[in-house]
Amino acid sequence: MKFSVIVPVYNTQKYLKRCIESVLNQTYKNYEIILINDGSTDNSLEILKKYESNNKVKIITQKNHGLSYTRNVGISHATGDYVILLDSDDFLEKDLFKVLNLNIKNEDMIKFNYNYYFGNGKKKPIQSVKFEDNSGQEALRKLISEKKVFEMSCIYAYKKDYIKNFKFEEGKYHEDLGLIPLMIYETKKISSIDYIGYNYDQTNINSITAKNSMEKEYKKALDVMYFFNKVKGIYTDKYLLSFYANAVINKYKKLDKSYKKDYRDLIKNNCVCKYLLNNTFIRKIKKVVLSIYFKL
Repeated sequence: MKFSVIVPVYNTQKYLKRCIESVLNQTYKNYEIILINDGSTDNSLEILKKYESNNKVKIITQKNHGLSYTRNVGISHATGDYVILLDSDDFLEKDLFKVLNLNIKNEDMIKFNYNYYFGNGKKKPIQSVKFEDNSGQEALRKLISEKKVFEMSCIYAYKKDYIKNFKFEEGKYHEDLGLIPLMIYETKKISSIDYIGYNYDQTNINSITAKNSMEKEYKKALDVMYFFNKVKGIYTDKYLLSFYANAVINKYKKLDKSYKKDYRDLIKNNCVCKYLLNNTFIRKIKKVVLSIYFKL
């Protein structure tokens, strides 16, 4: 089994070496790492060049196009059996490829667990929803039953012949929401392993979040609404549509008062609450309450 690791790089010089070394130090050695410099203006490119003599490393340099475009480029260059998407400020556990190789049974997607990493070696393990050779529709229902409204792209290994049929949408925030639930829904077989393979760095996340304005947060909310409407125009599955409707309402809760009214109008005008599930007593109550709330 050969793994292709796609690493988009944009101004992450502080974290980049740690990220790359976490791949190069894997105990399982049949892999390639594709590093794509997306127009960095810091010293990221100079750090990448230090690895260009390594025959497991491919370096691509381009003008700045954003995360989605860059991931799509990396996937198009991948030669492995399975693809892993790694953010350049995060890092992998050293046995991830070894454990995946022992457990993959030709699934389209296989999920692993992850840590929140807080610096200085401090980690908080996150237990993901477990899949056991499920169909995509079964997996989606499991996510909904555990009240998940987002799935990160970086905690899956994807069969190359499967992921090549999809594209991350360019120019949008929350590109994972725009694609990963659809990939899960469409898959014939998805599973998970009980292994923490990924470290999601919260020190950089917190730094970025601190700089984010509420205007940017509103733009993210608009993009979630965009993905909801896009899926609504293509699919009819009530579980898939409910997943996206809940994602919209979740973004509403994160807005401050200056943006909530406009977004509330969008929720009402796009009939978001109509697509919430009502197949249990609790869900019926939730749907009624939220429908009244957004109408009033």
